Amino acid sequence: MRKILFISNGYGEDYVAVNVAKEMKKLAPDLEIYGMPIVGEGSLYTRNHIPLMGPHKKLPSEGFLTNLKIFMRDLKAGIINLHYQQWRSLKKWSMIGDYIISVGDIVPLFYAVFSKKPFFFISIQKSVYYVIDDENIDNLNYKNLRNLAMKTYLGEYFFLRNPRLIKIFPRDLITHNILKKLGINSEYLGNPMMDGLEPTNKLKIEEFKKFRKILILPGSRTPESYNNFAILLRGVLALINSGIQENFLFLTALSTNIDKEKIEKILEQKDFDKLENKEDYLIFKKHRHYLILTNLFNDCIHLAEIGLCMAGTATEQFVGLGKPAISVFGKGPQFTKKFALAQKRLLGKALFIAEKPEKIPEIFQSIYKNNKLLEEIYENGRKRMGEPGGSYRIAEKILTYIKEEDYGRSKEIL
Repeated sequence: MRKILFISNGYGEDYVAVNVAKEMKKLAPDLEIYGMPIVGEGSLYTRNHIPLMGPHKKLPSEGFLTNLKIFMRDLKAGIINLHYQQWRSLKKWSMIGDYIISVGDIVPLFYAVFSKKPFFFISIQKSVYYVIDDENIDNLNYKNLRNLAMKTYLGEYFFLRNPRLIKIFPRDLITHNILKKLGINSEYLGNPMMDGLEPTNKLKIEEFKKFRKILILPGSRTPESYNNFAILLRGVLALINSGIQENFLFLTALSTNIDKEKIEKILEQKDFDKLENKEDYLIFKKHRHYLILTNLFNDCIHLAEIGLCMAGTATEQFVGLGKPAISVFGKGPQFTKKFALAQKRLLGKALFIAEKPEKIPEIFQSIYKNNKLLEEIYENGRKRMGEPGGSYRIAEKILTYIKEEDYGRSKEIL
């Protein structure tokens, strides 16, 4: 019975790890699969019945060490001891385990390299789109391709030729093509971030059929998400008061760790009237417009036409459905001006930046009836984020390799 360990370092990375792990378990039920979240408490793993290995703890930064002040908070919270204990647990597991699947960036990759076990790397954080201006790479020589790869991967690049790295699965095709041209064992099978997004159909909004449906994503990290919501609400009010002759339904997709009562208070301060408290969502009204608070993220991203977003993975998933998003510079620690501009490079023409929320109506008007632009945004989103099914294809590829290895060993024994 093979033992597999997923190492991940953030919510998006945990999400991908769990998606791939679930597909592997369906294909090979006898596998022993464990999760090791470097950042956070690993709730996505435990919610999906994947046992955790080693200590896990929610740190103040939640993995976003954007300045010295936040790093000092992590130090005070015990980050050094936490990593030391995780490292000890990994060494112990490596004595009995078989393969590691590293998901994310240099931190889980570093753990995998120094575990001395064979490993796979699902690279969902790094993309050539962050550093490239022209997508035409056919005429680039080896040196230019290597420079692009090194700018993209930074420290990770020096681990990509490790003899125990079985295969790297990049998040997009252009990154794969560059790695392949450099002789790195890369294979593009889709982006697992686009899996598990099927709607539940629990959000019943038939009476809002003729309303323009706008997604609100304030992010999942607290207390930052409350400040983000207040910023986006300024954009909502600007839309309401802009004179645009539309009825708006704002679909606010909240992470399960966000306190709805705190969000309600922010709405009350801006004179939103609470109408109904449904089982899965709350409905508010201001003038002729409505706003829904819910945890039904999948339903929201499928129903919404345009997003007002200050989130990481969730924004990418929404854009991956072929839809436009508008972001506003935040105060961090995650969603800063630097983060928003980097995300713009990653997502291209599908993401628009409003320097302040009061600019949202102007950007909205340039998008929502522009069919040519919407078609381009749809194609752009699907291209940059990929089609669903990546989790299954990656799981199948990993299992094929393991089975071939097992077959080879059995022949050697015979």
